[in-house]
Amino acid sequence: MNTSLSRAGLLTAVGAILAIVGLFSPMLDIGGMGTVAYADVAETDAYIIAALAAIAVIVLFLGKTKLALPAALGAWIVLLWPILKNMGGEDEGIMGSVKDMVSNPAQKMAEEVTEKLFTNVLDLEWGGFAFLIGMLLMLISSVVVFGRR
Repeated sequence: MNTSLSRAGLLTAVGAILAIVGLFSPMLDIGGMGTVAYADVAETDAYIIAALAAIAVIVLFLGKTKLALPAALGAWIVLLWPILKNMGGEDEGIMGSVKDMVSNPAQKMAEEVTEKLFTNVLDLEWGGFAFLIGMLLMLISSVVVFGRR
């Protein structure tokens, strides 16, 4: 068991922990609802991202440093999936969007929060900044760790 981490490995771990803290912290002020955390509106996605970030930390401490990058990439895919899903090009018109809002309001809210996370960075609460900085730090430093050895 290899517990000595390089500087990039340590930054990956710090980024992952920061991302996990940010997921469950006040992230965005939505009018009418108040301040919400990402976990409040996208519970399943938040737990998957937290699990992948935790896996990134665990594999680093187990000495399997190359596995931190797939975990970080997986967390980004889960985060961006609502946006990527809507880029498909097929427009179902107004009835499709009304059907989506009625059938799965939590998913619609998760899409809205994800979009606001990247478009209104200045409106973020401290948890939003912690989450974004943590996700970026985890991704960039895990790429560095992956490139070594």
